[in-house]
Amino acid sequence: MMKKTAKLSDGLDLLKSGRIVPIGESSEWVSLVIYGRSGTGKTTFIGTMPKPLLVLDINDRGTTSIKAQPDTYVMEVTSWDEIEEVYWYLQSGNHPFKSVALDTMTQLQDLAIAKVSGDDGGLMSLSRRGWGEVAGLMRTWILNYRDLPLHKGFLCQDRISGDDSDETEMITPEVGPAVSPSVAKTLTAAVDVVGHTFIRERVVTVRTKQGGTKEKIVTEYCMRVGPHARYLTKIRREHIDRPLPQVVVNPTFDKIIKLMKGEDLE
Repeated sequence: MMKKTAKLSDGLDLLKSGRIVPIGESSEWVSLVIYGRSGTGKTTFIGTMPKPLLVLDINDRGTTSIKAQPDTYVMEVTSWDEIEEVYWYLQSGNHPFKSVALDTMTQLQDLAIAKVSGDDGGLMSLSRRGWGEVAGLMRTWILNYRDLPLHKGFLCQDRISGDDSDETEMITPEVGPAVSPSVAKTLTAAVDVVGHTFIRERVVTVRTKQGGTKEKIVTEYCMRVGPHARYLTKIRREHIDRPLPQVVVNPTFDKIIKLMKGEDLE
């Protein structure tokens, strides 16, 4: 027979301590994975996150699009040790930031590879055990950052699963974050939102000054958020009975929060 090691009073103490809370009082901090090709608006999107915002530019140098954003700070990260250093700084609470973004997780995985292989070995020197260490390192620190009392944005390039094989043999190729499969599973499962950025062109009819109409090609920056057979997407919502749009045009953090709350976008 299993021996009891806890008393009812222990559970009551947990409730009184505030560690167990009503679901309506759980954390309001939001974690997002935003992935897509370069130039499709990932960094522009994170520039709309609550300020002050800290952007960790991980060997990407792609912060030009948010230079005009107020209360936005950037730190260039070139080694894994700096990732851990920033985490402990943010975890201490002795900082002004409301949001942090890691740009990109694809480059962060390269830093993890360098950490495990010893810088000079690189990708080609990794054994199966080495890849396991890389995945373990990434999973641990993804969850560490996810649990920070801040809004978190994880940016990635996109990748079709099976890129390294014959895609003609794939029945349903899947597009998701460009990190190893095990890391991608942890990353997408750990967050509240997974969105895919892309650019599309549409033909619209507009009025001319003369009172007539003409067709015009409009370029739109978009984010896939609704369920899709090919693209990995997710939004955790309060009201799942409310319809979720497949695509958000000119996506912002506030628009995503509205969708999470079951509100309509204007």
